[in-house]
Amino acid sequence: MAVETKEKAKPALTEDFIGFGDISSSEDEEAVDVPATGKRGRTDNDSDNEADAAPGTYQKCYNGQPVPPWLAGQRRLGTGKSPDINTMINEEVTKFVSYISPTPEEHQMRSWVIERMQRILGAWTLPGTRAVAKCFGSFETRLYLPTSDIDMTIMLYNEHNDEVSPAYAGRESIRQFLYRLARQLKQNGFCHNCEVIANARVPIIKTTERISGIAVDISINADSGMKSAQVQKSFSEKVYPNALRAIVLAIKQFLFQRSMNEVYTGGMGSYAITLLVVSLLQMHPRIRSGGLDASKNLGVLLIEFFELYGKRFNYDTVCVSVRENGCYLNKRNKTFFSPTQPYLLAIEDPCDTSNDVTKGTYGISRIKQTFSGAYDLFNNAIFAYHQTRKYGQPINDALNVGAPNSEPAKKRARGKSGKAQAPSTKAVSNDPWAPVSFLSSILHIDAKTVSMRQRLITTFHKGTMQEALGVEYQPQLVNALNSNGTVPSDSVVNAVSSALEDHKKGNGATAQEQINRMKFDFAGSGNTLTIPVETTGNEGNPVFISDDEDDDDVLDVYGEDDDDEDGQYYEDYSDDDDLHIVY
Repeated sequence: MAVETKEKAKPALTEDFIGFGDISSSEDEEAVDVPATGKRGRTDNDSDNEADAAPGTYQKCYNGQPVPPWLAGQRRLGTGKSPDINTMINEEVTKFVSYISPTPEEHQMRSWVIERMQRILGAWTLPGTRAVAKCFGSFETRLYLPTSDIDMTIMLYNEHNDEVSPAYAGRESIRQFLYRLARQLKQNGFCHNCEVIANARVPIIKTTERISGIAVDISINADSGMKSAQVQKSFSEKVYPNALRAIVLAIKQFLFQRSMNEVYTGGMGSYAITLLVVSLLQMHPRIRSGGLDASKNLGVLLIEFFELYGKRFNYDTVCVSVRENGCYLNKRNKTFFSPTQPYLLAIEDPCDTSNDVTKGTYGISRIKQTFSGAYDLFNNAIFAYHQTRKYGQPINDALNVGAPNSEPAKKRARGKSGKAQAPSTKAVSNDPWAPVSFLSSILHIDAKTVSMRQRLITTFHKGTMQEALGVEYQPQLVNALNSNGTVPSDSVVNAVSSALEDHKKGNGATAQEQINRMKFDFAGSGNTLTIPVETTGNEGNPVFISDDEDDDDVLDVYGEDDDDEDGQYYEDYSDDDDLHIVY
C-alpha cells in the first residue's frame, strides 16, 4: 500500500515509518490458484473501471462481522474494484470521527449544564465572594466522547476583582466548601446525589446532572486545568488542525472501552493522550521534513502510535516533551524517575515543566500491553483483507478469526485421504462492495454510548432543559460563501452532508427540526435557499435546499438548468438514502 505523500513517491521502509507496500497487489501479478481451495484469486489486472454498484444497506462486512455504526448503510470505502488500503483506512478514521463527534444538540446540552450550574452559584449568597463556573478538559477542547464527563472548576474570586478569595485558599477551606456546594446542588435539583472526594490530591465532587444525565466533576480554584486546555486547543486547531483531533478521539475511545481512561484508577487522561500524539507528530521524521501529509495518513499514524508506545518506546529512561518542536528528555535529569517504579511513563507538562503529567498513571504497563495488542490486531485485519482480495479468503488461519463461521483447524472435517479440508469460506462475501472495517478490530461502540446519545437527543427535542432554564436554542449559522459571493460545490456538499449526518444521529429528529437548528447563510432567503454553484459546464446554475416542502420529513434537494426555469426535482433524503446533490 503506497502511503500518499506530497511528493507521491513510494516511501522507503524505515524503522520510524510503517510502509504497507508489501500488501498492495502488483499490476504485473497473474491470476493465482489458491492452494486447498482451487479458487481463482482476483488480481489487479481485473478491471477497476467497472460500473460502481448502487449503494445498498449492508448488515455485514465482507468477513461476516456486523457493520460498525460509523459505516452503517454504506458500502466499501475507497474507489474502484481494488482500492488503496491506506485510502480506505484514512476514510474509515474520518468516518469514525464524524460519528463519534458531538452533534450540535449534544454540545448545547452540555453548555446548558454549565449554565445551570452558574445560575445556582449566582443565586447563592457568599459574602465577599464571587463564584464563577469554568470548564476545562475535553469539553473546552472539543475532544470529548459522548460518554465523557464535564470537568468543571468553581473559581472563588474576591467580590471586586479577579483574585482568588483568601478565604478559600487553603485545602481545608476548599474541602468544607465542597460539602456545602454538594448540599446546595441537591437542594436546587441539579442532581440527586453528590460524592465528595475530599482526600484526593485535588478534592472534587463527582455528580450527575439530573435532566441530561451527564456526569460532572467539580473542583475548586483549579485554574491549571484551563491552561492545559488552551495548550490542547492550540495544538489541535492551529498546529495539527487536520490530524490531531482524529487520532486522539480514536485512542480515547480505545482506552474508554477498556476502562483505562480514568487517571484516578491508574488510566491515561485526555491531556496525556493529546501530548503523546503531539509528540508522535513532532518527532516523525517524514512529517518534520514535509514528506508526509498527516491528514491523508490518519490510519497509518494511528497504527504507528500503537507500535511506538506499545512496542518500541523506552519507558525506563525517556521523558516526552512537546515544548518548541518537541524532543525526548532523560527521566533522571528531569527528576521524574522513580527507582521503585522505573516503568512509569513520564510526560513533561508544557504549562509547568516541573510537573509530570502521567505520574498518576500507575497502570501504564497494562496500557502498554494493550497498545501492543492493538498494533497486532490492526495489522492482522489489514492482511486478512489483502489476502481475501487476492485469494478469496485469508490463507493464514491466524487471520481468519474475523469470520464467525470458520472452524478451528483441529475441528475441520477430514476427507477420504484423511487430510484436513480447507476452512469454511461461507462467511466471506463475494460482493466487492461489501463494507470493510479495519477499525472495528480494535474499536466498538457499546450500548451505553448509544443509549447516552439517544437520551440527550430525546431530551433536547422535548425541550426539558430549555424549559428549566427558560431559554431557546439559537441555530448555528453556517457561512460557506466565498469572497465573490459564490459557493464551491464541495463546500455545499460538506455543509449539507454535515446537517444530514446530524439528522441521522438524531434518532427520530425530523429534517424540519434539523433545519430549524442549522440555517445556511447562502444567497437567498426564507427556508428555500438559492446557492450559486461553481461546477464545470454549469456555472451559475443554482441548487435549492428546500425545507421539506412536501411534509414527508425528508430534506429535498433541487436543481435548475436552462431548460427548467422552475426547478427540477433531484433527490429526497431519508434515513435509508445517501445524499447525492446532482448539478
